[in-house]
Amino acid sequence: MKVDFKYGSGSIALDLPDERVLAVCQADDLPGVPDLRAEIEAALANPIGTFPLKSLAVGKQTAAVVVDDISRPVPYPDVLTPVLDALVKAGIPEDGITVIVATGIHRAMTPEELDKWIGPHKRRVRIINHQPDNRGQLVDIGFTSLGTHLKINRTFAEAELKILTGDVDYHQFCGCGGGAKSVYPGLADHAAIETNHSRMEIPGTGMGRIEGNPVRLEIDEAGRMAGVDFILNVVQNSRKEVVGAFAGDMIEAHRAGAKLVDRMYKVCVPERADVVIASPGGYPKDIDLYQSQKALSAARRIVKDGGKIFILAECREGHGSNLFDRWMREAQSPEDIFNRIRERFVMGGHKAYQYVRDMEGVEVYLHSSLPADQIEHYWLKPLDSPEEILSKIRPDETIICLPDAALTCVDLTSKE
Repeated sequence: MKVDFKYGSGSIALDLPDERVLAVCQADDLPGVPDLRAEIEAALANPIGTFPLKSLAVGKQTAAVVVDDISRPVPYPDVLTPVLDALVKAGIPEDGITVIVATGIHRAMTPEELDKWIGPHKRRVRIINHQPDNRGQLVDIGFTSLGTHLKINRTFAEAELKILTGDVDYHQFCGCGGGAKSVYPGLADHAAIETNHSRMEIPGTGMGRIEGNPVRLEIDEAGRMAGVDFILNVVQNSRKEVVGAFAGDMIEAHRAGAKLVDRMYKVCVPERADVVIASPGGYPKDIDLYQSQKALSAARRIVKDGGKIFILAECREGHGSNLFDRWMREAQSPEDIFNRIRERFVMGGHKAYQYVRDMEGVEVYLHSSLPADQIEHYWLKPLDSPEEILSKIRPDETIICLPDAALTCVDLTSKE
């Protein structure tokens, strides 16, 4: 059996013994829409749960349009065109429109990246990166029902029309990304973002869980507090083709997108395997070690205690977080990380915690562009080549493959 795993901008093919592969957890991909521009325009003209965007824009002079950052592969040159055109046709001047990159606490996008990401729109409207630590660019909007003191991007808060764009896919603890997540944590202050992530293991959270998920409910509450008027979310297949666009009410349109994500990416396996081989899903899902953790988390759900996990992640931008790197290097043992996060939750440090949590009781190997000594600092076992994987699997061991681990929500057929 030949299985292809996305790796950076390419792929890695492994020949595996058919009789020992329990499952290859591929997305049940729908085809990309034949005309993306037409799909977006139809969604904007026939929104779910609210008026069309052009109707909402009439009489307004300023608008803020939020976009995802480079870690999420939305085809913005095509997606933004109908949105901006609708605003301008409704009477909002181009110099009254600001596109805001919802960085959260990710790094700002470079001018070169914005040229590629936003395309010709960079010459039409103002574009800014959100700055979670710039107090002058934040405005206080109060407390959520969970007690989070929330400040958000001032430009967004002061715009007359507030629009969110992005994609809907699975998220490790808030169920699904998209919707109001573009506001919180996307446009929030650093302290609030840390609070959001500190709740990643409270009861009711988890990948694919939306209803009753306290983190997702708080995110939606934050969107209402911020005054979101309209969203446009897309769902993409594993080839990064848009298969559906959902526009309108912040909650209703998002939930419709989430149902399509479940249709394609919710997968069940019959039992845990001795070995799981996983790829985050190629670039940008494996842009760095920080982002690639999602593949480890998915694999850990379905591997036996004492088993092996093999991660294929290019990590072209290295570790992805100086604080994550420092926590891993300073710790003398995984227990140091557990103790440190219990004392105080810190963003970046939480990723170190997630790594050591998911490595407990299993062996974890990594093939990437990172130096071997750096990989070992993280208690991972480096692989010089993917072919080494086959030599480390015993003849009696079963295998599950996750070629798109950051996209798929994999669970056991029957709960243990």
